[in-house]
Amino acid sequence: MKITDVKIYPFDTGRIGGRVRAVADITIEDTFIIKGIKLVESKHGGLFITFPKKMSSKGVYVDIIQSLDNDFTEQVRRAVVDKYKEIMGIE
Repeated sequence: MKITDVKIYPFDTGRIGGRVRAVADITIEDTFIIKGIKLVESKHGGLFITFPKKMSSKGVYVDIIQSLDNDFTEQVRRAVVDKYKEIMGIE
């Protein structure tokens, strides 16, 4: 699957103790959009993504979308991180 578009909505929750740096929407093959992918900074400074989640009736967050292919997940992570760095002027 090819990612054909990435939209980044940066915001920094670091000032209030959070680690979310942006939310992203990706388009796959100009056909399918995944909205609400979070870009999160790890405790060691790296960036990772989390796919959208919702709270269940039991108060537990559950995945709405789940990738079964690690290569695809890495492709999404790389596309989101690269676009975020481009927008934020980070090398």
